[in-house]
Amino acid sequence: MILSTKQKRSTKRIILAFIVLTIISLLVNFYVLSIFIGGNENSKAAPSVAASTSIKTNRSNNKNEPSLDFAIIGFAKTGTTFLHDILANHSQVIMYDDEFWGDGNMLRRWLNKTTVMAGKSSLNETNREQPQPTTKRRGIKCPRIVKETARLDQLLNNTSRVIVGVRHPVHWFESLYNYRIWQKHEKKRHNTKPPLRFLHNNRTDWLGLSTGAARFDLYLKQLGKVPLSPDELQHMTRVNKVYGVMTSTAHHEQHPMKVLLYSMEQIKDSNSQRRLHFQHTLQQFLKLDTPLHDLATKEKVNVNNFQHSENIDICEEQYREIRNTLVWQGKHASEWIRNKFMKSEDVVVSDVGFMNEVLGRWGVDPCDEKSS
Repeated sequence: MILSTKQKRSTKRIILAFIVLTIISLLVNFYVLSIFIGGNENSKAAPSVAASTSIKTNRSNNKNEPSLDFAIIGFAKTGTTFLHDILANHSQVIMYDDEFWGDGNMLRRWLNKTTVMAGKSSLNETNREQPQPTTKRRGIKCPRIVKETARLDQLLNNTSRVIVGVRHPVHWFESLYNYRIWQKHEKKRHNTKPPLRFLHNNRTDWLGLSTGAARFDLYLKQLGKVPLSPDELQHMTRVNKVYGVMTSTAHHEQHPMKVLLYSMEQIKDSNSQRRLHFQHTLQQFLKLDTPLHDLATKEKVNVNNFQHSENIDICEEQYREIRNTLVWQGKHASEWIRNKFMKSEDVVVSDVGFMNEVLGRWGVDPCDEKSS
């Protein structure tokens, strides 16, 4: 069959259109394929979902962003409010007014605000609208972070420093229990008080209170100062399942964040030489140019003098089993802290000898010492 000239032209147009569409389709497929390959290559360099939950992989390194200099991260009832007030009264420190409960966005807003406030007195001579970096140290108190270390990703960076206080587990348990009773009656908070036996066998956790929550070593392991063996990681997982302790084996990788470890005995030490040495250590740790106020001159805060029938005296015989559990745990916790945690280059301790002496008493019932 012979095609007319008109038909030939129409056929050519159809063939040309087909060729153009084929080329366009190939180009689109090539582009999509290149993105897919590029995405895979980038994903190899990026941390995995599991790795991104570790402390060291999710920190901002943008030097132009304001950053937090330090945080008092725990433990509760170890003098954290006292230290907050001491530091807040230092001319070179800006502390968040209250206990910090916000997220990373809230912290950035506060940091931006304090950057402007601190920079108003030091404007650039060439551009007086731009505040200059300040030498003031900015800090927060958030004593739950030590037990919720995933929040460290949101609030701290690699240059931030953390302050951690510890206390004899028996005294800690009594103090926090009676503090919860005070909150229940005076502040009308936490009205549902679980039976004490549930806190002993870890059937429940009363806002961070249980015998299992006194395993300070488990939480310190998450700060990444000491490499953990596979057995230790398995133990943390097992303890988490059995006792309900909020630990995460995802937060054990090492990172450069410095830690100042102190004991309750150091901030209320009657030995003036040791106390002043601790103050000097804290001053150097925070890179302050001038000394802190003498801790002995500052009135203690959050001291629970509230008397109520629900308060406990941990030294009473009816609480001996609880004390036995806390002392047994304390012995093992203190051994790990002394033999491993304190030997890390990233951990600062004011007086190693005194700290070893204090921690060594965790394996002894303080009520027995008191009665003898």
